[in-house]
Order: sequence, then C-alpha cells, then structure tokens
Amino acid sequence: MTARLYPNDYFGGPENYTREQDVINERSWLVEDIIKPELPNILGNVEKCLEMLNSEQIFKMPISNGASGDDGSNPSIKGIVVRQGSFLLDFKAIIIFPEFHNGKQILLRMDTGKKFPLAQIQSIELNLQEILEILEELQTLKELDNFIEKFGIVLKLLIESINLIENPPRTLCFPDSNNFAMRQMFKEYQSICESHHHEISMDIILFKSELCVDLRNLSIVTKKPWCNIDVETGKSFSDTIKDKLTVDRSKTLVNTLKENGVHIEEPSIINNIIMSTFNTEATTLAQAQYYMNRCVTFNGKAVIECEKLEITTSDPSLISITTKLNALENSISNYYTNLKI
Repeated sequence: MTARLYPNDYFGGPENYTREQDVINERSWLVEDIIKPELPNILGNVEKCLEMLNSEQIFKMPISNGASGDDGSNPSIKGIVVRQGSFLLDFKAIIIFPEFHNGKQILLRMDTGKKFPLAQIQSIELNLQEILEILEELQTLKELDNFIEKFGIVLKLLIESINLIENPPRTLCFPDSNNFAMRQMFKEYQSICESHHHEISMDIILFKSELCVDLRNLSIVTKKPWCNIDVETGKSFSDTIKDKLTVDRSKTLVNTLKENGVHIEEPSIINNIIMSTFNTEATTLAQAQYYMNRCVTFNGKAVIECEKLEITTSDPSLISITTKLNALENSISNYYTNLKI
C-alpha cells in the first residue's frame, strides 16, 4: 500500500508548504469533487420551483375572516380568490365595514378579462431564471475565484427570493401602495369604495408563504393643518413633521409645530368648540399627538385607519416552493461558507 504526498501539503514537506496554496487546493477540491457533482441536483430543484411558479394550474381559494357579519357590528369578508402562476384571475367578495356607509355590504368583483400581476412572484421568477443561467455556467467554469463569486450571486438571489415570498416590499403595502390593487382590479372602484369621508384600501401580497388580502376603512382627514399635502413632496402635514423630528431629534413636537405655523392652544371647552367648528390651524397638544400617531399619507390624501381586515389563504403551491427554496439556501449557504473560510 502506498500513499501519495502532495508537494504543497504540509506533510509533503514543510519547506514546500504555503498556506495560500493549501487554501487554493482545498477550495479547488471542494468545487470539483463536492459542489460540481451536486450542481445538476441543485439545478433540477430550481427548475422544479420555477415550473411550479409558472404552472397553468388554477388555484381557487376561499377568503373569510370567520365573522358572520349578519348584524353588521364587526368588519367581515367572504369571497374567493383565483390564482394562476403570477396572476390573479378573479376576485369576488362581499365586505362589511360598520363605519362605511353604515355597514352597507360592499360587493367587489374583479373586472372580466383582467389579470392582476403578483409582483413578488414575478420577481422570484426572474431571480430563479437568472440562477438557472448561472448554474449552467458553473458546471463548466474552471477559474476558481470566478466560480466562488458567481456561486455567491446564486446564494444572494435565493435569499432575496425567500425574502420576497415571506415579506412583501414596502411599495406593495399600505400606505405606500396607494391603492394599486384596487385601481387595477376594479374599474368602478371609486363609486363603490369611496365616499366624502372614507375610502376603502386593498393590498394583495405574499406574506409567510401565503396569499394575503388586507382591507382597510380609512377616514379622510379634513382638519387643518393635518389635511394639508405638500405639493413638492406629496406628503401629508403629519408625515412632514415626522420627517423634521427625525432629522433633528433635539426639537420637541411643540417647537416644530410652531415653526410650521401651528398655534398650540391650551385645552378648554371654548377652544375645543372653536377648533372643531371653524377648522382653524390651531390645535391642542393632545390633538396634535393624536394626528401624529395615526395620520398617514395615502393616495394623495391624509387618512386615518379606523377599521381593518386581514385575511390569509393557504396556497399549497407557495408553501411547497418555500420549503424547496429554504432547503436549497441551506445547502448552498453551507458550501459557500466553506469556500470563504
């Protein structure tokens, strides 16, 4: 029995040993003998995830918050949502918000022929397509540093995809969404979901591997200065004040309001009557704190959320995809960690 000693290995002769070359040898062995043989399997799992996302299969899922809503005393929803691939094909629901039109039923039915794009799924599809292209290249790539760099890109795209299926970007959520889903899905939404004092908002997102529908009954702020919208930034007065307080944390709310032309009144019965009757730009500190805590900019208006419905649907395909992506991320992360040691 014979043993072969590599010249750059420590036991091949200390005089020939270099730590740098030893690291290169170890990484080369890991790439050629461990990682590359696994690439076809990794590639196959990514293809399976992409195939599931692009599937022509139609998923019909009920949506309900479990409330009967018979007496109209609690917000309620009952309906169905239909998904195919990265699009919603249909959405039908009966919604009740007790403070919207005195609890009158709202019937929402997606416009015939419309398809609502699920941006998170579309972004995941692009990521997985890019991963497939990189994995194909890695199977024949010889240059070690280039291999490690591209392998790191695969890991980054996988993590990004998992984050997308678990947590929606802020731009898709209230208040940053500006009622995008409602405007895209229902042509007559304004006549159905808006009044002089209220507006219904809707977000459809992926959260924790499930399809989620968030609906809010929003009270439109009419009290000055809280209803004012900055024409340059598009932000409400309360959001503008929040930004200024964030920039200079040494300033108090009272001082910042005074600098922006708001007179702070002492609370009294007479002052409360004057402010509520004549809609002046004066305010009490308690009133200012109320608007600062609850008022946000939404769809070009200052609003306050007064009622909310959050519904999740169990989408078996998305759950399966998440499981596969997490397993891939765990495997690739381990390989990449060893390559970077």
